[in-house]
Amino acid sequence: MAVPSITHIITGLGAGGAERALHAILTNGLEGPFRNRVISLMGLGHYGPLLKGAGIPVTCLNMRPGRPSPLALVRLLAACREAPADIIQGWMTHGNLAATLVRATTQRPAALAWNIRWSLEGLAEAKLTTRMLTRFGLWLSDGPQAILYNSARSRQQHAAFGYQDTRAHYMPNGFDTKQWAADPVIRRAVRAEFGLQDTSRVIGFVGRGHAEKDPANLFAAFEQVAAAHPDVTLVAVGRDLDRFATASGRIILPGQRDDIPRLMQAFDVFCLSSRVEGFPNVIGEAMASGLPCATTDVGDAANIVADTGWVAAPRDSNALAAALNEALSLPSEALRQRGRAARARIEQEFSIQAIVSRYAALYENLKRERP
Repeated sequence: MAVPSITHIITGLGAGGAERALHAILTNGLEGPFRNRVISLMGLGHYGPLLKGAGIPVTCLNMRPGRPSPLALVRLLAACREAPADIIQGWMTHGNLAATLVRATTQRPAALAWNIRWSLEGLAEAKLTTRMLTRFGLWLSDGPQAILYNSARSRQQHAAFGYQDTRAHYMPNGFDTKQWAADPVIRRAVRAEFGLQDTSRVIGFVGRGHAEKDPANLFAAFEQVAAAHPDVTLVAVGRDLDRFATASGRIILPGQRDDIPRLMQAFDVFCLSSRVEGFPNVIGEAMASGLPCATTDVGDAANIVADTGWVAAPRDSNALAAALNEALSLPSEALRQRGRAARARIEQEFSIQAIVSRYAALYENLKRERP
């Protein structure tokens, strides 16, 4: 019996959450039961070489952001006709639309699935093209045999917006708890690199300098926290954060790094300051690393941390500072206990093995039910 094939079409393969989730499921058990292939509308990015190294075929169309190329679309259709798949899986808005185009123009019957990775909290402030594509997706949402959401809140929001919900599935992100785990030896080494004492309290942040991540909210909240806790340092990892940082000498900005699992070891509390999220990967990664989290109430963040962390209203630096102050007011052992509870929650609810099994079961059904 032939192994069923899946073509995954994604906007790009940079170091983002959707790209990370795709890499995670393909390299943790989905390849084998299924024969997977990835088409990036843009370039190889960060995850392209990693996927290739894992034996997953990757095709790049090298489109420029925001500028669809007729030639690239021709190449997309040609690539999918040369290697027709049983299932065509779109990832993110542009990937979903491209997958819909492929399925509409191919002669071989194939199941179509979308993967929606963002919530509609920031739709009013989104670019005009994003708002238009979201509306266009509404008109097309009767077409897929399955619409996957990594956020329960996002599913609710899209259903209220008018997206069909009868074939919707909640498919949260999964985490490799071997990769993301506390290590006291690495903790001491990373702290030494940053010039931090082992007894110092450290707040960690990982994210780019983008309005959706609201770094201005993070730095404004930290100004209040720093005034209340003289032994606290903020380590904010990501590109372009220096545009938002205040002049406080207790902020460390390492820039964009590719060793995040290692850097997580140096933190005591993790902070998410976003104004828009779906299922924030970085929260799950921090929790799996044994860190309690203070997060804004965006996407599924509150549900992920549950009673292991602290939740504040988005776009409210006073509320975020209050959450961080509450966390830092705990004795060190109580804070570590929160971190252990956070890791246990990831192990029980969001392990990569459990999520891959859910994807595999869904794809088996789609293969049988394809048009």
